[in-house]
Amino acid sequence: MTPSSGSHETPHQPAKPAKAVWRAAETKAILEELSNSLRRSLADHQTMLDVLLQRRAELPLELGELFEDASNAYMEMSERISQRFLSARNTLLE
Repeated sequence: MTPSSGSHETPHQPAKPAKAVWRAAETKAILEELSNSLRRSLADHQTMLDVLLQRRAELPLELGELFEDASNAYMEMSERISQRFLSARNTLLE
């Protein structure tokens, strides 16, 4: 029996350096937090807007413009993610 190197070894997979394992775990945690944060923010913003609309509050045009700016920024981020995903997939297929 050999001593553990601190990485996750399988018979068919070479050992990953500890730093790579740590980075993968850190990346997963960041992805989870980002996803959860986005879901919470969207739900909160929808709730707040619904309250304002139910109160028939006078909403400034700037609020709509801000939502549009945020939407455009999220669309750009979405496109970057899609491009990166497709590029990685194409690299694997080659």
